[in-house]
Amino acid sequence: MTMSFENRQASMGRSGAAANGGILPLVTALLQYRRPLWSYPMAIAVVVTGLSFLFPNMYRSHVTVLPPERDFQSMGQSSSELKAYFSSGLALPMMATPSDILAAVLMSETARDSLAQRLSLERRWQASRAGVRTMLGGCTGVKVTPVGIIEVWAEDRNPWFADTLVNTLVAVADRINQAIVNTKAGRTRQFVEQRLDETRVALDGATTALQQFQNQHRTVALDVEIQAIVESAAKLRAQMTADQIELSVLQRTLSPEHPQIRALETRIRQTVQKLTEFESPVVSDSAPEFLGAGLTELPRLTQELAARLRDVKVAEALYELLIEQFEHARIQERRDTPTFSVLDRAVGGGSKVRPRRVILALSSLVVGFVLTTAMVLARVRLEHLAATDPARHEALLNLWRTVLPHRGLGKRKVAT
Repeated sequence: MTMSFENRQASMGRSGAAANGGILPLVTALLQYRRPLWSYPMAIAVVVTGLSFLFPNMYRSHVTVLPPERDFQSMGQSSSELKAYFSSGLALPMMATPSDILAAVLMSETARDSLAQRLSLERRWQASRAGVRTMLGGCTGVKVTPVGIIEVWAEDRNPWFADTLVNTLVAVADRINQAIVNTKAGRTRQFVEQRLDETRVALDGATTALQQFQNQHRTVALDVEIQAIVESAAKLRAQMTADQIELSVLQRTLSPEHPQIRALETRIRQTVQKLTEFESPVVSDSAPEFLGAGLTELPRLTQELAARLRDVKVAEALYELLIEQFEHARIQERRDTPTFSVLDRAVGGGSKVRPRRVILALSSLVVGFVLTTAMVLARVRLEHLAATDPARHEALLNLWRTVLPHRGLGKRKVAT
């Protein structure tokens, strides 16, 4: 549609007034192009919304998992690290928590491969194993909340399969965790069993030596006070040996600088110091260990009897500790119970997460309006420049033709 010369001049005059500043002239110029200001954004919104229907709907399902518990009782007085050794099946770094370890298991390649095998994802998604791993990395995720709760999610085009995907992922992680726990419990059971056999032999030897000594020298028992001293020394030595066994277990998985290793070493040194203060060398060559300092003034036979009785008490106390831990390790090795608790399972189908067509339509409408307004203001400025400074306007046209030689700018027919 052509425009008369008078209308052209009037339009340029209004454009110039708008370009020179002021709200009212600017509004007047925008009203002049009011049709593009609403039609272009609407067209953009319709196109974007229409394109969004080309993408399939994606649904997300969630599972909430409680952090693993630590309920293992160690050989010594207390050791949270050995609890973690059996409960989570993993040796934790200093700053890690059981929730962090479980999150790592959930997102591991082992878990993805097991999930793909259980649900036949390679056939379902028509992809290779590496492709399935990549796709699972994009459609599954794990988040650990500040309180230690683990949130697991999975996405799929089918809302019901999204439930299956995330529930199976949690089940697979539990089986992996159980396998780790059982394997490590089996290794510990073998280690404790070996020490148990050695302690049983030592107990039998100490008991036989005590009986032979009593038969040879016709001594039956010690005084109550002396026997109390012997039993106290035996308990200390049995506790120290138990701590040393526990230290040997932890040193297989933890670094020497770990706080639990340091704590056990400190406790062992303190026990040795107590024994050093509590005991003094015996006279007998057959018992080169230590006895209570209060026994050094006793007759030689009494000292030897106390030494042999102490060996028996130490072996008995250590044997009881090892029997308890051996049975617990056997239970852990064969345990088939869940290693963590699921608070909320995915049921009822996942919720839609994308594409969010309403948001896309509104955002494209706003973006289209902003771009159209910018184009209108640029055109108003060019028309004003053509009326007031033709030379500069022509220079801009030449620059435009240089950049886009097949495009014309500002070419409009003017009716005379």
